Amino acid sequence: MGSEKQVESVREYWNSRASLGQSAGTQDLILKELELKTIAQFVRPGMKILDAGCGNGITAIELARQFQVDVTGVDYAPEMVKAAERTAAGVSLLGTIQFREGDVTGMHLAGDFDLVYTERVIINLPEWETQKKTITALAGLPRPGGLYVMLENSQDGLEEINVLRQRIGLKPVIAPWHNRYLKDSELRDFSIPGATLEKVIFFSSTYYFLSRVVNAALAAREGKEPAYDAPVNQLALHLPAIGEMGQSRAWVWKRATPN
Repeated sequence: MGSEKQVESVREYWNSRASLGQSAGTQDLILKELELKTIAQFVRPGMKILDAGCGNGITAIELARQFQVDVTGVDYAPEMVKAAERTAAGVSLLGTIQFREGDVTGMHLAGDFDLVYTERVIINLPEWETQKKTITALAGLPRPGGLYVMLENSQDGLEEINVLRQRIGLKPVIAPWHNRYLKDSELRDFSIPGATLEKVIFFSSTYYFLSRVVNAALAAREGKEPAYDAPVNQLALHLPAIGEMGQSRAWVWKRATPN
């Protein structure tokens, strides 16, 4: 998985964020809510679900709270797993949930999952070759007809937002040091034996336009930093996704069924 030193640095980064509660995975809680809504549309009662790279378990716990499902959360940062277990212990769940340590690059889980998902997990892997192998492995975990919903960041989507930002005098948004965003061309040319890319959902397009362009411009005029919870950002939760510019996208892979 690339440089061992880089891998360990990323693991320690996530361990250090384990105590931050809702903000552990991202400070952008509206984006987190949009991700949850996107995943939830694929959830049905009775499903067996894998959250691969679950962090401190916020999404996994919420799915088990809302639905009668069996959720397994796996993460390679031990402090994140401990935080997930502590949080789950204090929540009344409709479904069931368990957490364990594990690395998505070498995950061998026999479970015939109905749904597997990642949220900004693949982008933590340092190069395309490792990302490609991991996507292939995760897409093979669902039972035949099951889904792997891959919520990850697109470099192309980020660049489209930056074009708009630069036109109104804003500095470009730079991807975090520990992320390697996916390229649309890589995924267009990528095929997985036994799985089909069913669709790409541009669920964050309206949100990223309003938050990273409109809200950022309004904040700049007032000489302050843009707030993630600004009213214009919150508005995006009630608007449909328009266009394809958001950097956060959902690639939906379906496991083939036997003839």
